[in-house]
Amino acid sequence: MAIGRKLITLFLALTSFSALKAQEDTTLHYQKDSAVETEQDCTERFFQEGEKTTNPGKIQLITKTGKIVNLANFLKKLEMDSGAISSPVNYTFTDLDNDGKKELVISNYTGGAHCCDELYFYKNIAPNTYQYTAKTFAGDVCITNKNEFVYDFYQQFGYFFTCFACAYADSSDAAPVPVHTIIMKYNKGKLSVVPGDKELSSTVNDNLGKLGEQPYERLEDASAQDNGLRKEMAMNLTVYYYSFGRSLPETQKLFNKFYKFPDAKKVWIAFVNQLGFIRKNNDF
Repeated sequence: MAIGRKLITLFLALTSFSALKAQEDTTLHYQKDSAVETEQDCTERFFQEGEKTTNPGKIQLITKTGKIVNLANFLKKLEMDSGAISSPVNYTFTDLDNDGKKELVISNYTGGAHCCDELYFYKNIAPNTYQYTAKTFAGDVCITNKNEFVYDFYQQFGYFFTCFACAYADSSDAAPVPVHTIIMKYNKGKLSVVPGDKELSSTVNDNLGKLGEQPYERLEDASAQDNGLRKEMAMNLTVYYYSFGRSLPETQKLFNKFYKFPDAKKVWIAFVNQLGFIRKNNDF
């Protein structure tokens, strides 16, 4: 993945935004470079430790649309489409679910400001032949040494009523706990979200309760940006949605319970639209 490119982009975004805000503004904080580096380290480790092929042209892929293409050409197309100066593409053959067969996992960075990371998953169905099974899009995915895929929703909600580098900040002891990731596991051709437990449910409810008690920040027009509170609530709601049965009505109950501000209808519609985009472009 293009670590340098992403860090430079993030640095420029932070520099530009900080010039517009006063130093004493304590309602904002910025994504730390260390957080990006940590995500990249675990992902790079996965691809560095995995198996490669000496002849990618002999590996046949059956894409999501049923088209047959060899691995070498598929990787080349991803590189060309990204327009990145350095190669944003990597791949590995790894047995993700301990069934004795190695899956093909391909990573790609599409290029552009704050977007987008992709992972493609292919299962082995015949010698040198792999069939598409899943994809993740626009999530900083950390792949653990247990082959767990930790998907971060920050990319997806980066501009949710605020700037990409802005996030709700609270330095008090009772501050909300950051909740914006889910854990997925690959098994038998599917990416499945690890279900949430009582502790996660309690944390999400507690977070939303604290966020809902904050002062209302009116946004005068579509270009106005808040202090990151709406984004923080949206990420908590998304984690809840995916971790507890994917029920939109139950998720809306949480939203209605804690978001009592005058623009609730507008914010909910925006949330549902973004959630729909996530569902459309990811296979989990």
